[in-house]
Amino acid sequence: MPPSCYFSTKESRTIFYLAAPSRSLAEASPYYESLKSKQQEVLFCYEPYDELVLMQLQQFKGYRLVSVEKDMRDDKNANDLSNLGEDSLKRSEVNELSDWIKKQLSGKAVEVNATTRLENHPCVVTVEEMAAARHFIRTQSHQLSEDRRYAILQPKFEINPRHPIIKKLHKLMTSDPQLAELLANQLFANSMVGAGLVEDPRVLLTSMNALLAKTLEKH
Repeated sequence: MPPSCYFSTKESRTIFYLAAPSRSLAEASPYYESLKSKQQEVLFCYEPYDELVLMQLQQFKGYRLVSVEKDMRDDKNANDLSNLGEDSLKRSEVNELSDWIKKQLSGKAVEVNATTRLENHPCVVTVEEMAAARHFIRTQSHQLSEDRRYAILQPKFEINPRHPIIKKLHKLMTSDPQLAELLANQLFANSMVGAGLVEDPRVLLTSMNALLAKTLEKH
């Protein structure tokens, strides 16, 4: 890795990396969005084993190697809701929605929190080591039940309280609980796909069709 590739500041001496099948998908990723606003450069990895190698290395010539997903999961400041802004759910509404979503995702998400690191995406899933988790999904997850997979992955579900979908979900909690439940589960499923933690995305078609059918009932 030549010096020109050191995407780091002298203060942090950290190289952030993100794995994705292509550059376009990496740039559209909610994980990349979480650092883009900080004008932090990110090393993109396109091969599945690239991120495994970087995860095992942990450092390179004095630079820490940190995945963007792990940085997002470990950032405690991202959960500071003291200054959400006028276009966001109120803190009490965020807490209410987070508690409600956690009940809907019982057995799937270990935590549901609001994050301030997203702008254009409604939500995101994080796990402790994304590279290891993706490798596990590719090589071993088919041998386990869905409940067991979630127990191993321990995913955290993070919502963007400023996003229109999340604000609408809060309203649907009381106005149409059944639709809200379908939507919450679909948002979580979409986030799992976006994270590369679903072996075959076709399994989501049934839930997606149920959501569409419920949405179209009044039309």
